[in-house]
Amino acid sequence: MVVFLPCGWGDVVRPCHGVSVSEEYSQDAVRKALGRGEKLFLIGADALGTENGWCFAKDHLALFGTGDLAGQNYDSLGPRFPNLRGMYVLPEMNEPEVPGITVLRVPDIRFSTAAELRGFPCDALVSHGLDLAVSAAHGGGRVILALNCRTFDDGSNNSFSFLNKVIQETKEVRSSEL
Repeated sequence: MVVFLPCGWGDVVRPCHGVSVSEEYSQDAVRKALGRGEKLFLIGADALGTENGWCFAKDHLALFGTGDLAGQNYDSLGPRFPNLRGMYVLPEMNEPEVPGITVLRVPDIRFSTAAELRGFPCDALVSHGLDLAVSAAHGGGRVILALNCRTFDDGSNNSFSFLNKVIQETKEVRSSEL
């Protein structure tokens, strides 16, 4: 598993056996990891939603801006427009259920409004992370997209120790399942 975290989150996850933490939060870093044979990615992202807490993406909408597969195609990763169904992994956790949600990619969550959240069939808004997730899926990878959700009224972050629990409690995904 390779972990990609936004630079504003700091050093909240440490590498351990079978888990590496990327120093870059970029599509190029995801492509390099795919080139090394990695197939499971934990990607963190900030989100605005109706409730505070951690969530996992189970699906996404990307209606704003260009698609993450636009531009140069990396033929070595797969077909031009891959099937993205099933790209998200929902980890099984030994704690109160962490919801799987649908997220909407917006240009910048700092300028988003509650109307965007109410106007689309989604549970949270994100402005980063989906591009990395789609790049991973383009190369045949699976993604745990962990969302640090907060409401429009509350700007506080949730405890980042949750990410270490995700890594520890995620059942090993056999390469044959990817």
